[in-house]
Amino acid sequence: MQVDNIIVGSGISGCCLAWRFYFNSRSFVMISDRLKSSSSVAAGVYNPTILKRFTSVWKGEEQLDSAIPFYKKIEGELNAKLLHPISIYRRFHDKREVVTWCKKSAKSDLSRFMVDQPLKNVQVHGIDAPHGFGEVTETGWLDTVAFMAKTIEFFKSRNQVLLSSFDYDQLQVKGESLSYNDFTSNQIFFADGYRITDNPYFNNLPIQGNKGEVLTIKVPGLKLDHIIKSSVFLMPYKDDLFWVGATYDRHNLDYNASASGLEFLTSRLERFLKLPYEIIDHKAGIRPTTQDRRPFLGSHADHKNVICFNGMGSRAVLMAPWAASQLYDHVFHDKPLPPEIDIARFQV
Repeated sequence: MQVDNIIVGSGISGCCLAWRFYFNSRSFVMISDRLKSSSSVAAGVYNPTILKRFTSVWKGEEQLDSAIPFYKKIEGELNAKLLHPISIYRRFHDKREVVTWCKKSAKSDLSRFMVDQPLKNVQVHGIDAPHGFGEVTETGWLDTVAFMAKTIEFFKSRNQVLLSSFDYDQLQVKGESLSYNDFTSNQIFFADGYRITDNPYFNNLPIQGNKGEVLTIKVPGLKLDHIIKSSVFLMPYKDDLFWVGATYDRHNLDYNASASGLEFLTSRLERFLKLPYEIIDHKAGIRPTTQDRRPFLGSHADHKNVICFNGMGSRAVLMAPWAASQLYDHVFHDKPLPPEIDIARFQV
């Protein structure tokens, strides 16, 4: 079977790439094993600021302006609610953070998102915040589970999804064409997440696995109109359910929810949540992160039609639509990739 493009992977990145092709009338098949990935446990928060030190995400404003209309267009195609705009309340740990917030919120790259006046007298029932909050606007969360499931369902109905594990040994690259099992294609795009470590074409890239664990908890009586960000985040999900996350572990790279992860999340949650709660679910995934915190985009040095789309890390919801646009313009319109994200930066 001849297809113009093959996409390997159906996480947030792979789905964003598929939609970018669809909106530009490019034919493709997506190969997905739907196994556990970092995307399957991602809470889906999008936020163009880094609230640990009150700084901006690299190209965060540009990424946000690409992501929101992109997801809204997908919502229209699927007739589904996926985006949930909601502001973030950054809980201040001490008075010094309040002063720092006031200074940083005046910066040109942050003033659009960080409300300059701290919320000193705002009381949120069940949340202990003696120093108040700083509010971040134009933030929210994408229902990643629904986004990925509905994306696969949509393209499967169009016969553009092969539900199967990808066998790297079966890929044959011959000049400007390639074949995989019964498929022949012009080019292949690997959005294979942490499985890139098994990918013989790109396993030399300096990928770093980063295990993340999240909780789903039930808190009767807690009414949140905002995401609370402290040492962990607390995000309203539905009814009395909330997400709590996340951990960052570069050493224990397995997909098992751990006792240490549970202790980390609950101990930090209980520093500010003063209501009883019940743990409903505890999940873990491995994020594909990079040393320089920039994604991996671009062609293999010897095979221009073997292309990498990886390394979005914990900000895939925000970054992937923008990165998919960059890669699309590069491949189909010969537009140079920004050097910060081009995998050529690692090639001698």
